[in-house]
Amino acid sequence: MEAKDYFSLHEQDIKDDIKRLVLADSPSQNKELLDICKEVIQSIFFDYFHQKATEFAMEHNGNHLRFEIGEGTEQILMIGHYDTVWDAGALPYREEEDKIFGPGILDMKSGLVSAIWFFKYVQEMNLPLKRRVVFFLNSDEEIGSPTSRALIEEEAKKSVAAFILEPAVTVSGELKIARKGTSRYLLNIKGVASHAGNNPRDGVSAITEAARQILNIEALNDFEKGTTLNVGMVQGGGKLNVIPDEAHLGVDVRSGTKTEQERIDDYFEKLQPFNSRTKIDIDGGINRPPMERDEESEELFEIAQGEAEELGFEVEDAEVGGASDGNFTSIHTPTLDGLGLVGDGIHAEHEHIIKDQIVERFALLTNTLLEVVNE
Repeated sequence: MEAKDYFSLHEQDIKDDIKRLVLADSPSQNKELLDICKEVIQSIFFDYFHQKATEFAMEHNGNHLRFEIGEGTEQILMIGHYDTVWDAGALPYREEEDKIFGPGILDMKSGLVSAIWFFKYVQEMNLPLKRRVVFFLNSDEEIGSPTSRALIEEEAKKSVAAFILEPAVTVSGELKIARKGTSRYLLNIKGVASHAGNNPRDGVSAITEAARQILNIEALNDFEKGTTLNVGMVQGGGKLNVIPDEAHLGVDVRSGTKTEQERIDDYFEKLQPFNSRTKIDIDGGINRPPMERDEESEELFEIAQGEAEELGFEVEDAEVGGASDGNFTSIHTPTLDGLGLVGDGIHAEHEHIIKDQIVERFALLTNTLLEVVNE
């Protein structure tokens, strides 16, 4: 039975699995709820395959999971995360005629279910696999993957290709062949306080220093190279009759290439105050390296594009500003991202998936994986 026919036959079961997982709220920094969601995932594995995923226990974060089928000497890697940006009870699960809404349903619990059903299809059809397929699920992607990055990179080093189950580009459904790298910097500026009326010259305004730094930071934007800097947080001062001795700036940086990311990082490492009487301490740095387009990732996309055509629809590639764990895998192995579901509202209250694209996207992932696993 072809994958599309199989998933069509089991479409309601697939929707039930998605609902079950979405109803298990899993905020990134709530270990208790993450552990409950993890147990839901483990129960699905056990129900379908009579075995559970290997667990990597975390003290403060949710446990990470690794599931594997096949016995080849080479491996293909799938990556997904089960944490979400939503607090418990923040969004209801609901269905409309053509959409299903819920916390994390697009980003990316429906993608996790697509990987599980890939395994289920392979098992029930008794399909041979020339390479092992490893599915790694982490619990901290939404906060930068601090405890899972090393594990992800370890798996990527052993893999001939990686597929990331993040959603496709919203609405359009494009696959993600490149992502910008991310960096964050926090500037803590210390000035000198004094009375604004009696002794204004004795003081040094931390806010004035911050304002001058902002102008220089904004000047680093280079849209042609894909480099963007956003001062998204400004704090400082308090009482209007006091020269402010403290200010804080938070800066988000997106870079299309490693060279640009390092250029910006070097700028912050060497940053000096305009006023010598102020002091600036800088925290932060590079978080995720860019996932850059290359010939090998283009080859993976071309395989997926061909499989989409066989299934009767078209898919294009895209370079996006948001980051994922694909930024980590791409350092070590060819990576294709965006193989999850199609919808809209990532990190927004209208987060949803499109019902009539569930089957075709499940089939796209399965057929693409089988092509690469058995090539």
